[in-house]
Amino acid sequence: MSQPYNIGEPPVGGRGGTPQKQQLAAPKNVNLQFLDDTWERLLNAMERLEQVTEGFRALSATRLDNHLDRDAIAEDELGVRTEVHLQIVCLQRIVHPVRSEGQWMIDDFLSWFGGRAGREIAAADTYAVPILLCVLGAPYQLPSLDEVQPSEQDILDATEAVARGLHESDRIEERFLKDPAAEASQHQHQRGDVDAGLDRLALLDPHLAGYLAIAPAERPERYERPEATPL
Repeated sequence: MSQPYNIGEPPVGGRGGTPQKQQLAAPKNVNLQFLDDTWERLLNAMERLEQVTEGFRALSATRLDNHLDRDAIAEDELGVRTEVHLQIVCLQRIVHPVRSEGQWMIDDFLSWFGGRAGREIAAADTYAVPILLCVLGAPYQLPSLDEVQPSEQDILDATEAVARGLHESDRIEERFLKDPAAEASQHQHQRGDVDAGLDRLALLDPHLAGYLAIAPAERPERYERPEATPL
């Protein structure tokens, strides 16, 4: 399986915000398509987590859902959470060389997250801050799974779920190399609106919510976490 281009290079500079349409070299478009597909799979895993932990079904990310139990989820919470963890790690790797072009995911996530407005804080909410920090390129910490250690089978199942999503990589690369004028997709997952997403995020991390409430062109280029309050 081919690996995405440019992994390991420094992040692309520039302020956040939805990028303007521009002609990109085929290798970068390959990365951008990998990014859109990885984003889709992460939100799909998040929606599976909602279903398993809350019985909440508001699906917007089923385009690439290849789970064998997609119509009646049989996987337990730990298995789904393990997949969410792996998908975030995948996102961190894929977004790295195209971070500035990938900032559209901020508003997309907030509108997706806005679909949780009015619900009790639950497992899915604990991943909101790590996901957004990952997109921004800031350090993040995933929720602990220490309360129940994943078994080898849990990890294998989650890894296979990720691998099933990556088997199209060679075809994506071939398509963009054959047609450099082709554009990568940016699928939207609007379940609510950005303001509702920001309001819910403020319950979890007011500082991050305040930063993202600033217009992209006016935000500081890098997001800096506040220093921990002394005990």
